[in-house]
Amino acid sequence: MIVEIGSTIVMGGIAGFAYLKSNGPAVNDGEKIQRIFANSGWTVREDGKIQTVRIRRKQKFEGGTEYVLQLPLGMSSKEIIDNQNVLADGLNVRTKVPFEMKDLLKLKWNKSLLKQLRELTNKKQDQKEIDISFDGMLRIKVYHSSLPEVIEWREDMLSKGAWRVPIGQSRERLVYHDFDKSKHLIVSSATGYGKSVAVKMMVANLIEQNPDYAEMNLIDLKGGASFHRFKDCKQTKRIARDPQEAYSVLKEVQKEMDATFKDIVDRGYEDIREAKEKRRRFIVIDEAADLADNSKAMDIVTDIARKGRSAGYYLIFSTQYPTAEVIPSQTKRNIIARLSYVVDTATASTVILDEGGAEKLPDIPGRGIYKNLRSTTVQTPFMSNEKIKERIKPYIRIRGKDEGSEQNRYEGAANRKHSIVIEKV
Repeated sequence: MIVEIGSTIVMGGIAGFAYLKSNGPAVNDGEKIQRIFANSGWTVREDGKIQTVRIRRKQKFEGGTEYVLQLPLGMSSKEIIDNQNVLADGLNVRTKVPFEMKDLLKLKWNKSLLKQLRELTNKKQDQKEIDISFDGMLRIKVYHSSLPEVIEWREDMLSKGAWRVPIGQSRERLVYHDFDKSKHLIVSSATGYGKSVAVKMMVANLIEQNPDYAEMNLIDLKGGASFHRFKDCKQTKRIARDPQEAYSVLKEVQKEMDATFKDIVDRGYEDIREAKEKRRRFIVIDEAADLADNSKAMDIVTDIARKGRSAGYYLIFSTQYPTAEVIPSQTKRNIIARLSYVVDTATASTVILDEGGAEKLPDIPGRGIYKNLRSTTVQTPFMSNEKIKERIKPYIRIRGKDEGSEQNRYEGAANRKHSIVIEKV
């Protein structure tokens, strides 16, 4: 009986292997890459012969394989990097049936064998993703599964005492933006893909990491919907909800910034870090497109981007309409760091990142490209409004109380029965 069962399993495995093998040629990723290059016309003619890439070596890493290729003279790595979706699509065309020995051992040797084999053939594969870089050799990293579509914000993402915020999880690490190093940040996306959610998360993190030294100037040109939860934080100095209020806030900030910058220089320092000043002032604009028609306001934004870095005035400039009018070239030149989620055109991607790619991102909220000299694909941590409310609760002021008092926080009776709010009339 044991011999009979064993023989049945072996025969089933052999039959399964033969069936699957005959229903599609086995092509590995290395062979696919070379075929894609040839079929896409990524070739050059040399000495009368057509030359394409050669795979010099490959090496496995956790979660994927890296292929190192040598490009023939005259072939541009930029064209390949800009069209890496062609490689990704080709690698995801199934030419090899996905099965393992454990799948074959589960087969039942009965009349339903062919049906079981068909189900194995149609077994869903994880979507492969790629990353391409060039350092003299073309490096193609093939990941055997995609980044998670949702990454929840965690407390260990906080950097107490620092001025950096989590931008997103890449393949290798959690990527941060450090305002003391890169100063300002442009954020953009099409509607519903994570721009405002990301900016709120950044504001909440900055408040919690440096509650005594963070100062927020919040300009929310969507009627206050994004930033209303921060309006009573002791770190919020100014808040604006329409273009006219925004212009007034920007004028006040510019006046303060000029005075701070003059004071630093007069004391013989180059910038706020050399002066060992602890306070940092953030100007956060959500939906900057509504300021585009106000040239005076945009001139102040550009001035903050230019001089704010030395005075400790850092700009987070976000919009869902990335055009040359909304993001002036003078502003862009002073903001190296960019974060783009899905946009609708290659032109929009170029306005934000100075390169294409954001228009080819998958249809996943929070999936973006962070560019700070180099570009990295990330999945930004999701921080819900409920979580934001919970984290900033200790920093909410009771209106009319002394701002510096510990009793100035919503930390009274749990049921609020004996709490009072004193308002100055």
